[in-house]
Amino acid sequence: MNAYESLIAEGLRYHGDGRLEDAERLYRRILINAPNQADALHLLGVVEHQRDNNVIAAELIERAIAQNPRVPAFHNNHGNVLSRLRRHKDAASAYRRAIQLQPRHAQAQYNLGMTLQALEDHDGALRALQQAVALQPDHADGHAAHAIILQQQGDLLQALVAIDRALLLSPGNAAQHVNRGNILRAVGKRTEASTSYRRAIALQPSLPEAHNNLGLALLDQGDLAGAAARYRDAIALRPHYVDAQINLADALRDLGRASDAVAAYRHAIALAPTRAEARIGLVLATFPLQTDSPAEAASGHRAFEGALTDLEVWAASHPGAVQAVAGRYQPFHLAYCSRDMTVELVRFGRLVATVAPLPTPLVAKSDRIRVAIVTAHLRDHPVWHVILREWLAQLDPAKVEVFLYNVGLADEKREAWATHRVARYVSGQRSLARWRADLASDQPDVILYPEVGMDPITGALAAHRLAPVQAAGWGHPVTTGLPTIDIFFSGALLEPDGADAHYHERLVRLPGTGVSNDVIEHDVEPWSGAAASSGTVRFALCQQPTKFDPADDALLAQIAAESGKCEFWLVLPRHRSWAGEKLRARLERAFESAGLDPAEYLRFTPWMAPAMFNGFLDAMDVYLDCPAFSGYTTALQAVQRGLPIVTLEGAFLRQRLAGGLLRLIGVTEGINHRATDYVEQAVSWAAEVRAGSIWIARRDALRTAALGAKVDKGASRMMEGTLVKAVEDASARTR
Repeated sequence: MNAYESLIAEGLRYHGDGRLEDAERLYRRILINAPNQADALHLLGVVEHQRDNNVIAAELIERAIAQNPRVPAFHNNHGNVLSRLRRHKDAASAYRRAIQLQPRHAQAQYNLGMTLQALEDHDGALRALQQAVALQPDHADGHAAHAIILQQQGDLLQALVAIDRALLLSPGNAAQHVNRGNILRAVGKRTEASTSYRRAIALQPSLPEAHNNLGLALLDQGDLAGAAARYRDAIALRPHYVDAQINLADALRDLGRASDAVAAYRHAIALAPTRAEARIGLVLATFPLQTDSPAEAASGHRAFEGALTDLEVWAASHPGAVQAVAGRYQPFHLAYCSRDMTVELVRFGRLVATVAPLPTPLVAKSDRIRVAIVTAHLRDHPVWHVILREWLAQLDPAKVEVFLYNVGLADEKREAWATHRVARYVSGQRSLARWRADLASDQPDVILYPEVGMDPITGALAAHRLAPVQAAGWGHPVTTGLPTIDIFFSGALLEPDGADAHYHERLVRLPGTGVSNDVIEHDVEPWSGAAASSGTVRFALCQQPTKFDPADDALLAQIAAESGKCEFWLVLPRHRSWAGEKLRARLERAFESAGLDPAEYLRFTPWMAPAMFNGFLDAMDVYLDCPAFSGYTTALQAVQRGLPIVTLEGAFLRQRLAGGLLRLIGVTEGINHRATDYVEQAVSWAAEVRAGSIWIARRDALRTAALGAKVDKGASRMMEGTLVKAVEDASARTR
């Protein structure tokens, strides 16, 4: 061993013990006498890399490679330095050179996989990581990284196998328990995910990500207060943890604490001024999810308009920032405002949309148009029952080739039914970039969204131009506001004259209500609520509390005052229990203002499963539709149980859903256009309920009419024709 080799060996011992200054002293001692000694240059570069002096490290290792380009470790560590400098393409080249020199270099394969992942070359990353764990089966980090890639590609079951292998090799690795929790969340196993996060915390209580992600899992389970507490724990451990700060602001907003949410978003902006998520969240937080009075609603609207203007100004000087996070925040609750919100929705849509040239349609290559349906509602949900199922069942395969993209969780029964009706089915958790790439690979002529506004992935995809023609259904019954959506499919019986002005898209009125009216749920379980006392009329109100406008509270009190002995039964929400309590307090004040004892009239029942909800509807006498935001699926269930509906139609689609359904089945007596008529109708029917046989006959006739409604294929045929014509027009424009 020569002198240099002896010094190198001694330096490596110091290096391995973490004594970087001692190691550096020996490496520099060598370089004083031999400035081009490759090993010393390389190892000194590694020392600088460990100190995060990566520009210096890169220069030293490049000098070492110039002296001896045949050492795999030089290239591998060069890649590590370049990765830290975010020169990912150069880093990938360095790792590939190391592998070329040493094909069984497992660590270089692992590093290459991580770098390709940063470059969003997911397939290349997957191959490299698979090779790494094949070469070194006990490479715990390799299995963990492999799991993350599999998760991003949507292969969740194999991702779970990979992360379990990593934890078998390294059971005390708290970070990998966090990763396991992330995969379990994606699978929909929320309780198990929480267990993994809690295990990570037990192993490493100071790991902020574990607390933050436990908050996300609790949010999934509807525990908003618990989620907020976990976010606070994460922030206490890392005060500049911006993601946790934004998550806390989100939770406060969902808890109805608008002013606290605004303050939390502002704090996040102070921590990270370029984070668009915090700025968008701030805009939406200025408009409360639920208000106590018309004055508060008007004040919230003014604050929202001002905040939206501020965001427009900021976005103009930060191009692409808002578009990059499209979908995470959507102005869903603006639909609950009883005034016209079209202008505001269009302004928001213009901010988040990424407008690109129209792709060329494929109509010339096939006798069928290619339609991609993108949804997060392949499960027991109103969007499934009245829109998605109808599209999949009725679109003519001779004219339309359907590709179904499920971006959310699905239940097995509906997934099995749907997959047999489409040319291609794509599901699983993916990055937004991967969803876009998958859509591009199918080259659809049309993308159909049953709704835009309720799901973040759907919202993010809809904000891009990914097909020549893009259309939305009325699963969320307001304009998307997006310049990337061309057509809005509604129903002729739902829209008033002049409704085109309420949409940024071209409004197409399909026959009837434009959706399915099949029986939703035949099973019935007796309701567990108390029996009504003799002569008491029961009014059912089944909408979410946030849909009730405070301006309409007095109508209920007036109905109570004029109907005699009666009860108003409201179904409390499954989540956001605070909203139910806030509505309760608000209605109590309205009844007290009318000189009525709220305890005599107001009743509340917990959320129910479908079968018991049918039993609840059977036990009620009259269904009072919510004037500010009408119901459709609940109204459909009500008429199928023979429960008469009183509805007050407004100027917008969201206020006309029950009325359109009643027109469809030919029972229009309950449709009203003035508040006074709404009250009079309810009072009149209360008297009729007490007449006994008359009311029983009315209920029987309504049930017969509702169950006798046939599926109208005219809506699907008109939709097909509209889409074919739109594709032809788009093709002509791109020639």
